[in-house]
Amino acid sequence: MDHDQLKDLLPLEALGTLDGEEARAMAAHLAEGCDECEAELRAFREALAAMAISAAGAGPSDQIWRRLESRLPAGAGAASPSMQDRPAERTRDRAARIGVSRTWRVAAVAAAAAAIVLFVMTGNYANQISAIRADDSARIAALGRQARELAAELDDRNRDLAVLRGQIAVSGQLTQAVLAPDARMIRLAPLAPAPSAAGLVAVTPSQNHAVLQVAGLPTPPPGKEYELWWIGAKSGPVKAALFAPTAQGDATVASTLPPAGEQLLASAITLEPAGGVDKPTGAMYLKGAP
Repeated sequence: MDHDQLKDLLPLEALGTLDGEEARAMAAHLAEGCDECEAELRAFREALAAMAISAAGAGPSDQIWRRLESRLPAGAGAASPSMQDRPAERTRDRAARIGVSRTWRVAAVAAAAAAIVLFVMTGNYANQISAIRADDSARIAALGRQARELAAELDDRNRDLAVLRGQIAVSGQLTQAVLAPDARMIRLAPLAPAPSAAGLVAVTPSQNHAVLQVAGLPTPPPGKEYELWWIGAKSGPVKAALFAPTAQGDATVASTLPPAGEQLLASAITLEPAGGVDKPTGAMYLKGAP
């Protein structure tokens, strides 16, 4: 293959698509030190590399296309052959064939370069979409966590509000029981397990109220609760209320009334298993008589 034929193959050599005899001829030709072909090949490779970089986001590629096209030889025009000038006609025919060949080579280079651009751009778009999806997933997960935390906080507030309302209601009952004309008061004195504790039971039969208020009780261990008892002359201990004090040892609890017709001898508080028992089994913390 001569110099011109090998020069036409330079775009395909830049793309790495030459093989067989063409590849061997090109390697031999370049090894001989053809400066023109070396320069052309280097320009093609630089143009393709710059085009790939531009597709990856470096900037517009119009200038690179013009540079690539400017490096390709233009096709030769054909003049009307003269019957008397056969050598000239053969020369023009050969130039036309070379022009057609170069046109196909240019088309191949353009198609390959477009494929490179499309591949790089598709990869970039896919990476951007993946990053957007990952970011959206992280935001959705964070919002879900925040929603669950807010729901849990709202549940805690509702429980606190219910407890507060209950305490206010019981406190109102205690006030009414204490101020009622038929109120009976039982002061509960501390015993050995809780020497700093104190309690008061107010019973108002006319209002059907019985309210207990205590302070200074220790926090019960797990699985345990305090239980209030009525101690009658006939029936003995009768359970009245179950409760657990606050962290400060305070509690205000509504209780059942003592048994009707029973002579109330005393009232007491013991520590019992959670859920309560029918008869006292645990240590007594407070006790008092009417």
